[in-house]
Amino acid sequence: MSILLYLFKAWMIGIAIAAPVGPIGMLCIKKTLELGIKGALLVGLGAALADSVYGLIAALGLTAVSHIMISGSGALKLIGGIFLLYLAYKEAKSGVASNEAHVSEKSRIKLVSEVFFLTLTNPMTILSFVGIFASIGAGSSGVLESTTMVVGIFLGSMTWWYVLGTVITKIKHKLPKIWLERIKWISCFILASFGLVAIFSSLMN
Repeated sequence: MSILLYLFKAWMIGIAIAAPVGPIGMLCIKKTLELGIKGALLVGLGAALADSVYGLIAALGLTAVSHIMISGSGALKLIGGIFLLYLAYKEAKSGVASNEAHVSEKSRIKLVSEVFFLTLTNPMTILSFVGIFASIGAGSSGVLESTTMVVGIFLGSMTWWYVLGTVITKIKHKLPKIWLERIKWISCFILASFGLVAIFSSLMN
């Protein structure tokens, strides 16, 4: 398989992993409404970095690591659920700012770190990678292929978040302010719901 084809396949995997609607998607919408496209890119960067970590694990064929993380999915659900509740609470306290809102470097790093941690502890992300890489074959044949896989997944994930952010940014200008406020609360409610479901699921396990 040529490197370009390998890169394209990894890019498609990155999009497929990022595209399903979930807590990261809702957080991306919320931050885009607040900060414009830069909000989507900050959320996307955190998610793409986490996706790349799992991509590296799969590309290197580290099945032992994958099995450990799958077996510990109950604990990951609990941690991720609690963190989602924290994010929902924090976002509920924040307002809906304009696209020109200033974001300090510390706030940018914090947002990227939060999304990275949230994506990393999301069992669905792990299971998605397991399913996708099981279908194409786990493990690559060398450093170049492994690097290409990680880069492709990162670019694919960022592509999705950029497209989503662009769409939300264009829609935002057509929405009255009251709807922006309503979307904020809907986003917080969905984040909290995902968190409660994750916690309940971990306790049932």
